[in-house]
Amino acid sequence: MLTRFAGMLSVLALVGCASVGDRDAADTADEPRPEILEPESVPTPDEDLLYQVMVAHLSGAAGDLEQSLVAWHQAMQLTDDPRVAEQATQLAMYADDEARALAAAERWAELVDEPTPQLHQILGFLYLREGEAELARQHLRSLLDADDHSPADVFERMEAVLGGVQDRRAALTVVQGLVGDHPDEVAGYRLLAGLALEAGEPAVALDAANEALALEPDDRDLRIIKAEALLGMGETDQALVVLDETLAAYPDDWQLRLDFARTLLDAGHDERALSEFERLHEERPHNGDALYATALLTLEAGYPDEARRYFQALLDLGERVGAAHYFLGRIAEDAGDRSEAAHRYTRVDGEYEAQAALRHAVILGEQQRYSRAAEAFDDYRSQFPEHAVRAYLLQGDMLRRAERFDDARDLYREALEDHPDRAELLYGRALVHATDGDVDAAETDLLEVLERNPSHAHALNALGYTLVDRTDRIQEGFEYIRQAHELEPDDPAILDSMGWAHYRLGNDAEALDYLERAYAKQPDGEIGAHLGEVLWERGERERARDVWREALEREPEHPVLLETLERLAPDMKE
Repeated sequence: MLTRFAGMLSVLALVGCASVGDRDAADTADEPRPEILEPESVPTPDEDLLYQVMVAHLSGAAGDLEQSLVAWHQAMQLTDDPRVAEQATQLAMYADDEARALAAAERWAELVDEPTPQLHQILGFLYLREGEAELARQHLRSLLDADDHSPADVFERMEAVLGGVQDRRAALTVVQGLVGDHPDEVAGYRLLAGLALEAGEPAVALDAANEALALEPDDRDLRIIKAEALLGMGETDQALVVLDETLAAYPDDWQLRLDFARTLLDAGHDERALSEFERLHEERPHNGDALYATALLTLEAGYPDEARRYFQALLDLGERVGAAHYFLGRIAEDAGDRSEAAHRYTRVDGEYEAQAALRHAVILGEQQRYSRAAEAFDDYRSQFPEHAVRAYLLQGDMLRRAERFDDARDLYREALEDHPDRAELLYGRALVHATDGDVDAAETDLLEVLERNPSHAHALNALGYTLVDRTDRIQEGFEYIRQAHELEPDDPAILDSMGWAHYRLGNDAEALDYLERAYAKQPDGEIGAHLGEVLWERGERERARDVWREALEREPEHPVLLETLERLAPDMKE
């Protein structure tokens, strides 16, 4: 900080001399003594240039940027010396205070006959970030035309600045004009293509990439940009051709091969993608980064067996050990092997440690080891207090599904004592009350959630469904569900509630429509139970049995489904 302000001493000296005024080198004996100013004519601090510059300098040296900025901005209004405005600009830029930087730069521009390239750059970039496209274009064009700045350097610097521009289309317009003035600059086309992709203009990006490739046909990054533009235009096959050709030109570029495999997956060419992953592994069996990326992408694409092999290879290498154990645990858990998953989760450290600890606690509950699960959740909240609410919610839902309602209520009481402002805890407790049949308590909690947030769609839905399913206040419950549906029209749980409410109101056709849509989105046990019941009552009993049979295969222990079958088709439970 001291070095930043060392140069300002010259400004202090300048201002000090200006405040004293010109004098002859030698005073004469008979020169009249200077007149002493009356107190009322002494300038106030706000009007004293020397005072403001001193405050600016000393505050800056002490690390008080805010006070220094205020003083420099006051000082630049008290003098026509552009160096003061320049200092104010530079300090505001250093402090990332764009509003003050722009005001100071504009003042600086007022005080010079012709802005320097540096000032053109500052104003151009600041106007660009402010969305002032025409002003930005003027200054950036002057910067590009300056003799001491190569256009390529300017375009490369612009790329960094554009990251903070909110209006991407305005920035795109500015850059298009500048590139048009410099049609032989590859850096300009590169900038334009990248910005066009971000602005959702893949056709513009493709044109820019092609112009740049005409100048530099072997540029790897430009070829990738071209492929991305083609993908954005829906031209997947052409994009794959470009990537394939690029890979042939750069066969040792593992990151490029990884990107190519990812694109193949996105395009539905799974077998070829897996082949590329395998080739990547064979060529670089000891490259941990490549192996980790391959494992993640393979898992994301829905190939757990292949992913398991890659994660195990990571363990054999001794790299990304914590992450490998975590994802091997997820693969085991998805396959229903809770013991293997729990074993893996206990060996996780590093970035996935918190997630693994939470999954381990959940598995203990699923294994009905409730005391051990409670200890694991308590340990988790002690170790990761920032995630305590999420742990309470997961533990509470575990206890609710296990019908340990008193334990769940005690847990939520503890949670709300520690986190009284978290509405999601009230919502969780309300679900416990509702599942246990305590409609009054559920309604009380849900109404409090809605008092805090009237647009809480899931609370509206839960309250409405509880009233529709458990009371004769069906029309009142339907109104709550309708409000939830307006907020979240595609949510399968809310579609299910709409269907069930229509069924309870006697509107079978509307009920069937909502329930079929809900089941198509989320074929779980409760929605299947409701859809089957409506079909059953409409006389479509074979279709109802088909729905229930499918739901039973997925969730053979679902309580709502089993209760429905007990009432309507007890033979299906055998």
